[in-house]
Amino acid sequence: MTSPKKNMTNYFFISSPLHFFIASNLAISHSTDKNIAIFITKNRKNCERYVAAAQYFSTVFQQTYNLPFTDDKKIFRKRRHCFNQIKRIISSHVPDKIFTGNDRRVEFQYAMYEAQKHNNTLQGVYMDDGAISYLGHKSINKFTHKHIDPLLKKIAYGLWWDSPLTVGSSKWISSAYLAFPEQAHPLLESKKLIPIDHKVFSSALFLQISSFLTKSHPEINLCKLKLIICLPCEKFYVNDAKGLESLASKLSNNYQADEIAIKAHPRSKNIALLKETFEGCQFLPANLGMELLLPKLDQNTNIIGDVSTTLLTTKWLRPDLSVFTVELNTKTPPALQRLFESIGITPLA
Repeated sequence: MTSPKKNMTNYFFISSPLHFFIASNLAISHSTDKNIAIFITKNRKNCERYVAAAQYFSTVFQQTYNLPFTDDKKIFRKRRHCFNQIKRIISSHVPDKIFTGNDRRVEFQYAMYEAQKHNNTLQGVYMDDGAISYLGHKSINKFTHKHIDPLLKKIAYGLWWDSPLTVGSSKWISSAYLAFPEQAHPLLESKKLIPIDHKVFSSALFLQISSFLTKSHPEINLCKLKLIICLPCEKFYVNDAKGLESLASKLSNNYQADEIAIKAHPRSKNIALLKETFEGCQFLPANLGMELLLPKLDQNTNIIGDVSTTLLTTKWLRPDLSVFTVELNTKTPPALQRLFESIGITPLA
């Protein structure tokens, strides 16, 4: 007689909106397990809405913790406090799996170090963090990244620290949930690669989470939209708006202004320049994750943007949408262009 399947205890370390959406997807998919959300991000204000969502949907995340971010002037004192909290949580709820979107985060590695003392079958799991999962870390071939940084981190944190050349490849990770496993970076190929079920993003429960997070923005009107423009960090255009002006002029031949929405980068400050360039267009909240809007879009809505994780996520969550890239005073790296074209994201004609 076979013994009944054990219900697992899963930890989800969340430090970005994308991490939250993937964590929610996986928690919904593991609904018979105990799922615990652990938030840690320096954008405390933006984090509050996601913490509130995790707490509200207690059938998805049975417990939620919001840990202090340690990247400031009092880093050592805050890190010690954070480590103590992690240790207490682990002793109360011993995890079977710990999920993270960034295994280079010290909080995740410390949690793995502590948790393995209580559970020798503990597993570390990487959650897709966008383009870096397929292209690798930007400093992957630099001497400091490969040799100096790992030494300093071991001195600062302890011998348990591991410095992966790119996220998802550390010794703590045994498996990885990816949107496009077949495109994974070679350093992730030694892990067990699992495709994320994008159908969960259109499930009733996930749509409820999405609606909860957008209820504070009643001004958003997606009914007439035929096009959304996702803009990069403004440093790529603020000192030379010719690229923006050219894009606006080209699009005006095929779209009315009220059919277009502009999604500025979350750190954009010169919104006046955008409103002048894209006069009459709707402006979506810059700090609202694109992931929140995707479930609500008509399938005929087109998405245009710089070659970024936003477009990658868009094509993954909504494979039925047409997604195009546009260069604004930048040249797309060939490897990134090849990745995008392989999943059906093409340059705007």
